[in-house]
Amino acid sequence: MHTIHTIHTLMAATEGTGSLESAATKAGETGRKVAMSLIALGFAIASIVLAFRRDFKEAAGIFAVGLVAIVLATPAGVNVLRDTVNTLFGAS
Repeated sequence: MHTIHTIHTLMAATEGTGSLESAATKAGETGRKVAMSLIALGFAIASIVLAFRRDFKEAAGIFAVGLVAIVLATPAGVNVLRDTVNTLFGAS
């Protein structure tokens, strides 16, 4: 009887951990989406302000930096950065 209770306790702990992990994953994804949206909004506003000042070179530069920031904020972009650092400085 004690073994069955132990098994149920372990199963409940595993389910709780899975639930906690899925909540953490969901929170991380939500945070990434919010961060990407704020980055995009900030760079878009800066580009618009510079365009109204008729400083089109700087506006295009800021827009390009914003696009690169958004691309690198994705999981694939993070992997590209990690691979680039490992290639340049060696794997640690």
